Amino acid sequence: MQKTSIKIYFICLFLGPIGLCSCNSDEKGESRIYSIGPGQIVLVFEDSATQQFFQQRKTVFKYMDIFQLPVEIFLSSKDLVISTYRDNLDLVYRDNSQVEFTYLLQKGDSILIQEKDKKPWLTSINREHSPYHYNLEFLRNTELFGKPFSKAQDFYFLWNETKAFPFELAMEEDLKRIRDEAIQGLQKESDWIDSLENAGLLSEEIGSFYTSKNALERKKLEAHIPESLAINTQMAVNSFLEIEDSLLANSVYLDEFSELIISTQTQEESRALIDELIAGGDLNSREKSMLFHFLQKEIPNLSFEGADEVLAHYGDKLANPAQLVLLNSSNEVLKGIDPDIELMGLRKSFSSFEELLLQKKGKYLYVDLWAAWCIPCIKAFPGALALNQAYKGKGLEVIFLSVDDNYKFWEEVAVKYDIAIPGQSFVAIKKEESEYLKALNVAQIPRYLIFDPEGKLIHPNAPRPDTEKIRDILESLLEL
Repeated sequence: MQKTSIKIYFICLFLGPIGLCSCNSDEKGESRIYSIGPGQIVLVFEDSATQQFFQQRKTVFKYMDIFQLPVEIFLSSKDLVISTYRDNLDLVYRDNSQVEFTYLLQKGDSILIQEKDKKPWLTSINREHSPYHYNLEFLRNTELFGKPFSKAQDFYFLWNETKAFPFELAMEEDLKRIRDEAIQGLQKESDWIDSLENAGLLSEEIGSFYTSKNALERKKLEAHIPESLAINTQMAVNSFLEIEDSLLANSVYLDEFSELIISTQTQEESRALIDELIAGGDLNSREKSMLFHFLQKEIPNLSFEGADEVLAHYGDKLANPAQLVLLNSSNEVLKGIDPDIELMGLRKSFSSFEELLLQKKGKYLYVDLWAAWCIPCIKAFPGALALNQAYKGKGLEVIFLSVDDNYKFWEEVAVKYDIAIPGQSFVAIKKEESEYLKALNVAQIPRYLIFDPEGKLIHPNAPRPDTEKIRDILESLLEL
């Protein structure tokens, strides 16, 4: 089924921003010796038991790289080295207990990571700082709220749960109350940060970063409307565009806020917003972030030709060429790889997808990728059958291609739902050997592909069969 989780990208072409220390992880963290480069930050685990604890927690660190692309670091058996051009870099910690902290690190930092109350505790190995310098959000939760999570995190947990089960939970009043408590909690946090600065426990630079993050978080919360379980996107856009670039520029927080806004808009709304910003002159870093996330959402839903046109129109307005390479990378991989899928047809007849394309040469193919366990796939069968009926005599066939492991179950379901059509219904076999299926990421189904009469893929994520949009596309291709 289609996944909607947020995607994080790490391009091997630009691996320079990350390296791994080749140190002995059994040594105590403070005893390890590193040669820290001028543009590096080193994160050292206290010992192997600490590292194992955080690995079990499925810990992920996230930051923005030199190309203004979000990078996730999943823990391995090594300590971590991050290269950065920035004097300060915000690093976000997340784990499977839903704990989240943001740390503002300095270029040249060597940081010891310890476990405290089942959470990370950071200490500088090579600089003198108060505990608040690195552990501000950890101490905020314990000192201000007496719990593992902030008031704002409490709200987002409940918001996401209610969004997931809107008909089972009537939580609007609770959401409004907890949102208001979270906004009050942010004011309390702001005052607390000021008191730490006044007491000399927090530098002005660190305090200003968290104060700016705090102020924008308040505006973000205010844009969440509990009564409708929706986000006031215009309010969020205004808040996002009105802030200053300097303190939060290129931060994970700003990037994720930008992505949230784009994800809650329709494509038409996002396109209108981006075009309006472009008409106003050169884009600033925040506006370029919105453009990137708009394209990140738009490109997968376009044909190769459509994607090329959109990238040609907007590509030179991105922050840098690396973003353009990333946006086009999936399409380039699919264009350059052979469809090496082994097929089994009805009554255990065997062939390959390449052979099928040769047999169907001269026709457009609308390929329905599905599985017997996928309910949305099965619900879409009537629409696909209707397309096959409407256009089969006009130069198009629908191919039903299952990615099931249980071949007997596949055939039973195909027969039950009338898609057991000779020459048009198949199951992929030896899937783990197919580079093409890996490139397609067939975990995300239902998925629809269009191949041209020469057997070339021209649309890697076509509209669903029961939409007017797919009929418009097919009639344009078939010149009807």
